[in-house]
Amino acid sequence: YLGGIDMKLNVKKGTKTQVKKVLEMEVSKSEKMRQLFHLGLEIKEIAELMGVRYNFVYNVISNYIMTTEGLDVIREKKASKKDAIIKMYKEGKSNKEIAIDLKTNYNYVFSVVKEYKSKQESK
Repeated sequence: YLGGIDMKLNVKKGTKTQVKKVLEMEVSKSEKMRQLFHLGLEIKEIAELMGVRYNFVYNVISNYIMTTEGLDVIREKKASKKDAIIKMYKEGKSNKEIAIDLKTNYNYVFSVVKEYKSKQESK
């Protein structure tokens, strides 16, 4: 299961010796990532151990799960700040109130609301 929650299989975390052995293998970075994942390490841990970006590990593991394990990767869309601004605007809040509530820049709120209004008018 992917989606920012947890990407662990039901495997206990590998011992330090097992992890060290994988890191010393003469294989591709992607293969090391897959091996560490099978030892039960989380994406964040793998990225830190290997000194690579989180997204690189995430992509390798999600592709691996989809192709070899036959599992679907579920990506959850989180509500964006833009969505929150539009929702609050629809509820009747002013731009200033929205900016204060969301602790965001007034000009950003203004531009999001302006864009939303123009889309509504063009419909």
